[in-house]
Amino acid sequence: MATWQFPPSMNLIAVGVNHHTAPIELRERLAFTSEDIRKFLRTVCDGRLLSEALLLSTCNRTELYAVPALEEIQPAHLKDLLIEHKDARKVVQREHFFSLWACGAVKHFFEVACGADSMILGESQILGQVKDAYRLAAEEKATGTILNKLCHAAFSVAKRVRTETKLTDGAISVSYAAVELARKIFSDLSSKHILLIGAGETAELAAMHLREKNATRITITNRTPEHAEALARKIGTSNIITFDYFRERLHEFDIVISAVSSVGEIVSAHTIELAMQKRRREPMLILDLGVPRNIDPSASSLYNVFLKDIDDLKLITEKNLEARRKELPKVARIIEEELIAFEQWHNTLQVAPTIRDLQAKFEAVKQQELERVRSKVSPEQYAMMEQLADRIIKKLLHFPISTLKSPIDNAQTIQSKLNLIRHIFALESSNTDQ
Repeated sequence: MATWQFPPSMNLIAVGVNHHTAPIELRERLAFTSEDIRKFLRTVCDGRLLSEALLLSTCNRTELYAVPALEEIQPAHLKDLLIEHKDARKVVQREHFFSLWACGAVKHFFEVACGADSMILGESQILGQVKDAYRLAAEEKATGTILNKLCHAAFSVAKRVRTETKLTDGAISVSYAAVELARKIFSDLSSKHILLIGAGETAELAAMHLREKNATRITITNRTPEHAEALARKIGTSNIITFDYFRERLHEFDIVISAVSSVGEIVSAHTIELAMQKRRREPMLILDLGVPRNIDPSASSLYNVFLKDIDDLKLITEKNLEARRKELPKVARIIEEELIAFEQWHNTLQVAPTIRDLQAKFEAVKQQELERVRSKVSPEQYAMMEQLADRIIKKLLHFPISTLKSPIDNAQTIQSKLNLIRHIFALESSNTDQ
């Protein structure tokens, strides 16, 4: 018979690189595609190094959450696995990683999922990326009791943060702020004609945000026609005009977003005045995202021309970012509440074997004693005695089981409770522990 051993504490390790620990050139070396992730999970789980694993890889982070299958597995081993899988030993070192254990790993995962740890505070895209990482791990059968619970708890945290705080409210990227401003002025963007000047990253982000806000009448112009066509395909429009011709058609548009960098002024105030005359002074919103500016600043003095440049939009984003920062204490309280709930759930995993042993011990005593009188009573009397015994056992076990299930402060307290119960009821050599 084996002597019962105290169940181990939460055996969860998190290691990774992110925007806090490593510059982008190092993070890029550890970027995993979906297929890379699948191969990595198969390697570490099929090799019986890890009993559970989840790998999250985005533009700003590559993080591994793992439940080791072997006690000797330490964070250093996990870091080496990631580095070697990407053949990055000559570039990435262990010191570029963070290491977290148990509740520290859980807390970090919650912060990541809700956007509190993102480079862009409160960005909502990360939750979808976390869900994708969980889906891949589940499909590879790399998740189990701990990581399944961890992920669903993280989804709950993200939902609470989204509904109970304003961490995700307000635009904090210039492109998004531009679109939000357009939506506030015109309300329904679906009926507005929009001209997008430029096809670079800033213009593409603005185009994507416009589509998300139901804008459908988007026309693109760019110095390089191939770039305009590529962006048009991405957002599902066929409206393209040549760069040399867009000024003559400026009057057709209610909203103009210009995002051409390193060029300078491409639209004069005089050109806008001519367009406004053709529009019969119908309002025109012009959002100048260019650096240096693309639109003549004096156009802002024209009647019904609403011109905002990148500095105006940055003021909006900075104000929104500050508002998000003020929400962090609320977010921290939500994470703390969910962390306590997760820890208490994990504690139930540790006490469950003792509860089962306790119930089995009492059941065995009941059966042994009832068997002594089975031949001396009628079947009806035996049934009544069995029911009475069950009620007595339930009442006797209520307090010790409730004590075991009650919130526990630390591992030492758990061990003390379990050892005491097992000693009192002589459970040390229970068959379930063999």
